[in-house]
Amino acid sequence: MGKALAVDWKVIEREFLGGKTRSFIASQYGISLNTLDARARRYKWVTKRDQITDKIAQVRTDTIIQNSVDKQARYLNRIANQVDHSLDVLEAEMPGSRKELKDHIEVLEKVDRIARPALGLATQNGGQTGKTVVNLAILRSDDAPKQTIDI
Repeated sequence: MGKALAVDWKVIEREFLGGKTRSFIASQYGISLNTLDARARRYKWVTKRDQITDKIAQVRTDTIIQNSVDKQARYLNRIANQVDHSLDVLEAEMPGSRKELKDHIEVLEKVDRIARPALGLATQNGGQTGKTVVNLAILRSDDAPKQTIDI
């Protein structure tokens, strides 16, 4: 039977679970790799370390997903604000001549091309290419269904 080592195994376990290498720990505390490996097996440190690593990876993944969702929500909010502002301007300056009317419709179509995908609205012609005019009542409605984002 080997000699009893005066080693603080709690500190070694904490460093092992923290991700320090076996060789670093062994050299730092003057123990052999075999002794460290035996202790790690006996007390299931590898399983604990794997669980900690998996939990850290999950937290990182959740953070990345949440940041992406937040960024998308901010973007959609900005687009919605731009659409609201554009519609306010267009409503305040109703066209008087034929050219103004044509320009007004072109601006509405541009707003529509941006607003529909940003707000999750389908085109009126079933997704086929072509021009559509934005439905102002839907865009201005406060009780319109909110778009959810799936990743």
